[in-house]
Amino acid sequence: MSIEYYNKNAKKYINDTENVEMSNLYSKFEKYLSAKASILDIGCGSGRDSLYFKEKGYDVFAHDGSKAMVDYAKQFLGERVALAKFDEFDTKNLFDEEISFDGLWACSSLLHVAEEDMLSVLKKYITYLKENGVFFMSFKHRENNHEKDGRIFTNFTKEKLDHLLGKLNDICILEYVETVDARDGRQDEGWISVIIQKG
Repeated sequence: MSIEYYNKNAKKYINDTENVEMSNLYSKFEKYLSAKASILDIGCGSGRDSLYFKEKGYDVFAHDGSKAMVDYAKQFLGERVALAKFDEFDTKNLFDEEISFDGLWACSSLLHVAEEDMLSVLKKYITYLKENGVFFMSFKHRENNHEKDGRIFTNFTKEKLDHLLGKLNDICILEYVETVDARDGRQDEGWISVIIQKG
């Protein structure tokens, strides 16, 4: 199971990812946000992105399904980071209040959702998005899904994402971003990100 991988390999994963250059993707997302916007970091991992957004003055909440990752991210976010899998996320239960967000950030996290569950998971998160709010998500840019080290990966091409997002009501696609993996030795791995807007 994907979560078990991150619990067992948290230190290695954090070391591999916490200093990755992300400024290009941050800027793509931030241009749609106002100052002090509220952001939910979905599948926050080490809390790298949450820390960046917090330091920029945004109102940041986060969650992850791995206890090891949440424990690490708490040093940046305190009680603003919650332990919850994608299908368990609920602001009332986790943060004791109903919260809607200006931005949803899911960087290389939703790729661990099974393809048959992806539409329902996206619909759920969109209910937490304010009108005109934006949702960033990224996936490995591949034709086919795969498994590695006990983790499932649901992968997308632009055409496959177009098909999936076309099933969502009241959203528009703002832009696609294609990149290569910024981690050392991973430059042959492509990524596709998309930003959608509610309303």
